[in-house]
Amino acid sequence: MKPTILKAPTSARPPENRPRIGVIGLGHWGPNHARHFSRLANLVALCDAQPSRLQQVAHLHPSARCFHSLSDMLKRCPLDAIVVATPTSSHEQVVLAALRAGMHVLCEKPLALHARVARRLCAEARRRRRILMVGHTFLFNAGIRYLRDFILRGLHGQLYYLHAKRTHYGLFRPDVNVVWDLASHDVAIFNYLLHSEPIEVSAVGFDWLRKGIHDLSFISLRYPREVMAHIHVSWLDPKKEREIMVVGDRKMAIWQDLASPGPVFIYDRYVIRKKTLLREFGDFQLLPREGDITIPKIEMEEPLLVQAQEFLDAIHRRRFPLSDGRFGASVVRALEAINASIRLRGRPMRIRAWGK
Repeated sequence: MKPTILKAPTSARPPENRPRIGVIGLGHWGPNHARHFSRLANLVALCDAQPSRLQQVAHLHPSARCFHSLSDMLKRCPLDAIVVATPTSSHEQVVLAALRAGMHVLCEKPLALHARVARRLCAEARRRRRILMVGHTFLFNAGIRYLRDFILRGLHGQLYYLHAKRTHYGLFRPDVNVVWDLASHDVAIFNYLLHSEPIEVSAVGFDWLRKGIHDLSFISLRYPREVMAHIHVSWLDPKKEREIMVVGDRKMAIWQDLASPGPVFIYDRYVIRKKTLLREFGDFQLLPREGDITIPKIEMEEPLLVQAQEFLDAIHRRRFPLSDGRFGASVVRALEAINASIRLRGRPMRIRAWGK
């Protein structure tokens, strides 16, 4: 069983016909975006308010023009698309300005801090017929794509639940809590794997380091067809972990991003329900079956590079990308409900269907 992988070769179009790309925000992810788009497209502009960061990245891309403000870049530099890697709290202003200037936009996750804002950005992109893509990078991870194929083929049997653990120590975000920072990855992965959105969430969170900014959260999500999912995210664990578990009644699978020799482990384990000799109706003996553990061979490729190619291909073919604005908005809606549940000490929050 091979996963479907989007290849990211160097664009076959001549350099003069490649989209002109600008990158705004050169902190954590911006330099990586600049590196990939300089290979796949025409990286013509870099923008950051901090001169030191701008100078450092510009040294690697001498042909790109440098700007300290978005408005200056939009006025003075002809562009086809913009990559937004600024803090989440600025996404609404930056993405709106880019769309109104006629740009296609790839925005780092999460798209916004409120569902109404995310939907507004989607509506603006649709009205102006521009591509709006959200950087949910793990959707382009070959191991996650393998899990998607595993589920689509029904190899797990009846799906019981999903579990995610995403922890590390440090890298505290100044403008968002651990749910917006880390759980956004896993909500996006779950929505992608299940091809659906959660209908109810509940969560608790704790803010030991900074009042009102949660460093730890335990989240439960209920999906259609009574599929349950759980997420554990933390900035305070001593060990960095990225793990997704898929549990079914025939097989189980675990994805571990940092594992060796491969990221995915398939467990041939399930429980046999055998009738007992007792007279009570409905009595069963539960017998666990232990089978083989398989580590499939998966071709790995840098997810951010594959994501960049998906964005460029969507622009070229005028099609919706995998993690389009609507997908990003659905993640924002779930995250907003999760944070509401945390404020209400774990009260379950229903999520209305899209458009209602």
